[in-house]
Amino acid sequence: MKKEKMAHRIAAEILEQIVEGDIKPGQKLPTEKKLCEKYGVSRASIREALSELKAQGAVTSKQGGGTYVEQAFHGEFFHQVMVDESNLASFRYLFEMRKILEPEAAMLAAERRTEKELDEMRAALELMKEVEVDSVESHKGRNADFAFHLAVMKATHNPVMIQTFANLDTVYKKALALSFEEKQDLLRNKQIIYKEHEKIYEAIQAGEAELARLQCLIHLRNVEKKLTPDS
Repeated sequence: MKKEKMAHRIAAEILEQIVEGDIKPGQKLPTEKKLCEKYGVSRASIREALSELKAQGAVTSKQGGGTYVEQAFHGEFFHQVMVDESNLASFRYLFEMRKILEPEAAMLAAERRTEKELDEMRAALELMKEVEVDSVESHKGRNADFAFHLAVMKATHNPVMIQTFANLDTVYKKALALSFEEKQDLLRNKQIIYKEHEKIYEAIQAGEAELARLQCLIHLRNVEKKLTPDS
């Protein structure tokens, strides 16, 4: 298994333990050596997993003192969030949250983004463009969509916003998957969706905070109209 996938699996397992309360807020995680032994992987994979958890705001490192679960981390709320697969109207709840969180994140990203985060956004855009006409590989497009918005969120450098978005991972991806299954017009309109993401990126790259916020809000409203009746 690739290092990135293994690291993601390990991060997800540790996060699950935190959410379930098996690892308490403020508690120190096992050493890298012990984690390597537990999961049978290299230190590189463990460090990648810990980096992912830090990006989600779940853990923090103390100089010379190891890695600890954040005192303020409350993943149990997000663990209970469900998407009703039989009712696309339930996506309205997700979009209410997205319209509050993501436009503001795009605005902050325009002010704070680094070249690394711009590179991540560009990479996601390139993947979206590559799978534009191949509906067989639509799952790659969905993953690229999520990766783009996650890169924007990371560019806020706000651990609370990053944690909130990261904990919506399961709901977000399930909604995307169902939307592409139920709404085939989205597959035909991938070029439009790609352009909307590109405009968000260009505004962030240019440091145009208000424009980035507006472009993100326009994108979310357009997708919401396709997914939810009477929206």
